[in-house]
Amino acid sequence: MPRILPRLLKKLEETLSQEGFDDFNLNHYRFRGKSLWKPPPPNPYPSFKPSDYPKSILLEPQNPITSSRDYIRRKTLPPRVYLPERAQKRKNDLSDSPRRMSEEERGWWASPYLRMLSSPLRRCFQTQQLLPSAFLIRLGVFQAPSYKPSRFITPNSPPEAVLLPDGLEHSKFRARRSGKGGYILCWKDAIERSRISGTYKRIVFNARLPSILDQIRHLLRLRVLQELQLVVDALRFRPLELVDKDRPLIRRLSRTEWHQLRTTGVMPDTVTEDVMAVIVVPPLNRHPVTKERPKGLMSSLPTSSSDTEELKPPKFHRLALPLCTLHPTRSTDSDTLPRVDPLHVDFRSQIPLYNGVSLFPDPSQRAMLLKLLCRVLAMERNARAKPIIAMREAEARSSNSPTLAQDKKDDESQANNRASHAFVLCSDAHAALSTDMASVGLALWRIPMFEGFGWDTDLSARTKEDGVSEIPEGDAIDNEDASELLESPWVERYKYRSMFGDERYRVRI
Repeated sequence: MPRILPRLLKKLEETLSQEGFDDFNLNHYRFRGKSLWKPPPPNPYPSFKPSDYPKSILLEPQNPITSSRDYIRRKTLPPRVYLPERAQKRKNDLSDSPRRMSEEERGWWASPYLRMLSSPLRRCFQTQQLLPSAFLIRLGVFQAPSYKPSRFITPNSPPEAVLLPDGLEHSKFRARRSGKGGYILCWKDAIERSRISGTYKRIVFNARLPSILDQIRHLLRLRVLQELQLVVDALRFRPLELVDKDRPLIRRLSRTEWHQLRTTGVMPDTVTEDVMAVIVVPPLNRHPVTKERPKGLMSSLPTSSSDTEELKPPKFHRLALPLCTLHPTRSTDSDTLPRVDPLHVDFRSQIPLYNGVSLFPDPSQRAMLLKLLCRVLAMERNARAKPIIAMREAEARSSNSPTLAQDKKDDESQANNRASHAFVLCSDAHAALSTDMASVGLALWRIPMFEGFGWDTDLSARTKEDGVSEIPEGDAIDNEDASELLESPWVERYKYRSMFGDERYRVRI
């Protein structure tokens, strides 16, 4: 202590003599993406002919042999949707400066299906095929609790490991907890097949894969709620110049539009190409015993059956609604409806309709979904009403015109056409400037994908073996008919047909 005090007093005197302290800058401690891109050499395509060099090729500066790294082509850093005005170039890499997305690039970024196809490629340990990671589920390796003494743990007999879903939640809510893991198809049949056959042991030989289907279902639905929560947080700080009253992020279909959709099966004319999805979420009923509505929860743990057994309302035998149905849009060139072929559909004109009751069977999650959707609606309504209210107040102060009475009549006419329980989710290049709605559509699409929507069996490989006549092209085949025809839900070859035109992934098992 006597040795430290003199040095501490000297240090304090030096700091007091200075004009001020050094400003703490977080950029020195924040890790940013490192760019490997370098400007190409003057001659990006060198020649290897000896006649082109008066001396030896090794004596030339920047020759492709001794300086081969200079000729490696690398990608630049991806552009960002929002770029601050005072964005400075990185100190370590001055050649690759930050870049903002163009309007065309924002349109691609606002499409959830292009976002899925552009996700990083990963290999499925069940099918050994490279697919975008948005079509896969990551299973992390976790050490199971073991009562085995430490002296018996050797490299040849390590403690037992367990494969659990990891990385399904958003990184802002929960990051990945396992450094080692594998990827498998986002399909419940693929996971069950891997659990039975034991192909998951390719990741870790002493691993165990329990029944995790319910946990994956819960986390996939939780991801939708987390993405909507991030949309709400982004709208709180949205500038007023980005508010567009003609292109809202979320709106409700009117009752006439919803009736037209139910009767014709075609999206109304008001549903444009910017519409990403339609989700129907009716309000939750009160419990007959407690007289209270379910409260919204965003817990990572699924609710146990014992906790909600006493509060379950009486069940009614009703037909189960499908998770997702695709509805075509009306053709813009003519009033005729487009021809829809169940096997060869141009999915660019299809809009998914999600049923909230089937998509979120847990009342607590469905209550939270409805709360977040209504919160976004309220924020959109308030943002659009601010300039209108200011303009009306200015007109009322300037002149006593009968505009207020006319506005009341307009409000009455709008009240007659009440809104339904169908929410329309929009995503375009303009909406990408304020928030990321495409992530919500991506999270919604993964739920029916996991349940088997879009995964169709390839019947041509098994029809001859089973003695079934060939199926003509254009005939509609349901998943139930295919399973009865093939006598097994799992076939040797299958393909995924989704909203991507003729894009097919043929996989051999």
